[in-house]
Amino acid sequence: MKKIFILFSVLASILTQAQDIGHLSGGYESYMQYYQNDASTNFTAPSDPLRSMHYLNTAYNYKQFSFGLQYEAYLPQAFLGYSPDLKGNGLATYYVKYQKDNLSVTAGYFYEQFGSGLVFRAWEDRQLGINNALKGVKIKYNFKDFAEITALTGNQRLGFKVSESTIYGANADLNLNKLFKSDKLQLKSGFSYVARYQETASQNPDLKPIVGNFSSRFDLSTGGFYTDFEYVYKQPDARASNGVLLDQVLFDGNAWLLNLGYSQKGLGVNATFRRLENIQMYSERLLEGNSYNAGVMNFVPGLTKQHDFSLANIYVYQAQPGISFGEEKVGEIGGQIDLFYTFKRKTALGGKYGTKLALNFSRWHGLNARFDHQKQIYRADFFNTGELYFQDINMEIRKKISKKLKTVFSFIDVQYNKPKLEFEGEFVHANIVVADFELKLPKTRSARLELQHLNTKDDQKNWAAALFEYNFNHHFNIYAGDMYNYGNENEKIHYFNVGTTYTQSATRLSLSYGRQRGGLLCVGGVCRYVPSSKGVTASISLTF
Repeated sequence: MKKIFILFSVLASILTQAQDIGHLSGGYESYMQYYQNDASTNFTAPSDPLRSMHYLNTAYNYKQFSFGLQYEAYLPQAFLGYSPDLKGNGLATYYVKYQKDNLSVTAGYFYEQFGSGLVFRAWEDRQLGINNALKGVKIKYNFKDFAEITALTGNQRLGFKVSESTIYGANADLNLNKLFKSDKLQLKSGFSYVARYQETASQNPDLKPIVGNFSSRFDLSTGGFYTDFEYVYKQPDARASNGVLLDQVLFDGNAWLLNLGYSQKGLGVNATFRRLENIQMYSERLLEGNSYNAGVMNFVPGLTKQHDFSLANIYVYQAQPGISFGEEKVGEIGGQIDLFYTFKRKTALGGKYGTKLALNFSRWHGLNARFDHQKQIYRADFFNTGELYFQDINMEIRKKISKKLKTVFSFIDVQYNKPKLEFEGEFVHANIVVADFELKLPKTRSARLELQHLNTKDDQKNWAAALFEYNFNHHFNIYAGDMYNYGNENEKIHYFNVGTTYTQSATRLSLSYGRQRGGLLCVGGVCRYVPSSKGVTASISLTF
């Protein structure tokens, strides 16, 4: 902590002196948690119950140059559920970038994404404990808005170290609309190649140090219609399980992604189809399947409705892109459809202020495949679906009742194959209803009440949840909530939480106390496992 504040003071001093010769900006985030023993959930606090995570980043821009760094501290280590590699403190990332006209060159740590991310994505998400930046060199060049070419090479960040492997990549995004000279038709395409070079001891002579992923993409839009298609091919590679290399047989992989949609004022429709087969890629072979997302090279989110409410996130779907002979899984196939419609004001269903309706349907299956366990090979059908993994049918209605009262009503019907997705339990069919009320009060005050219920005869049976939030003004609020598993005959547990937040300009403080339900925490369709716990959590964030 002392090093953090010393560095912050130095940067602040530089800021006051550098106002006329460039621009300095940055931010600081700090999270602290104190764990307590909890007999109700059989949680035993770790021997170091007080843990903290700190991030200090700064960027300095001067003419064509920009410089940046991020200092991180995990004292004595990160929160439970984060990678054990996140411990201690030090300079985590840094970079220098030169940009002039159409040329951009970055050296140091950098982030990048090709296409939708299925072939490659380097990004940071602190909630998920992901920071898989590359340490190396990236060059971009824009050819008069007709094409943008990117080339990169580097080693992926793993905690405060980098991978033993080296990543190479090239990407071309083409704006074909320039060829047609049409304002009505938008046509784009893209091509990517990303390779990992890693020397691995193996008895299989076919296992090569270099394994590459290829991607081709096509986007078309005209009027309110749009479509995009992407195909990814992964070269044959060995698998790994629990840190053990499985190299007797090499498997290639592929991904198919298709989006179709139409939008106009008050109406939107989008349909997505995706098929994945052995497409997950890691910067080191033995990292495959780890529970911390360490070493992940591409972005494979679960394509389902991202719900905002707690009970709707008990049975949440995580993409299944890999191979498991024990579970007889080789990937997934499915899709989702979204419909958004706004009923106009002063109509029968719109009322005085209008009504917003959102419908979503998603369904995901395993690939239909035949396994030869003796030879450790399989054969998968392309379109025929296997066992149902997940289905979600939901409807959301947003309605403004008056100038002071806004409401949200949701109904969710979910089917969840827990044995296949969590390797335990039983198949779950549940219904969830949510009612959310937000009331504006005098003098910038407001109150919000959220009520939820989950009904199921399976797994842990019925749940009820409630949350009340009171905002004294735009700066200060308090809240109290509870999730109660009242239908569980063995353990009727209250997952309560109380807290407060204070915001002033670019500074935000928060403090809470409560019990955490164990399960998957998902952000943007990517998940990490969060263990059950109980304790106090505090955070501070500021920007300058």
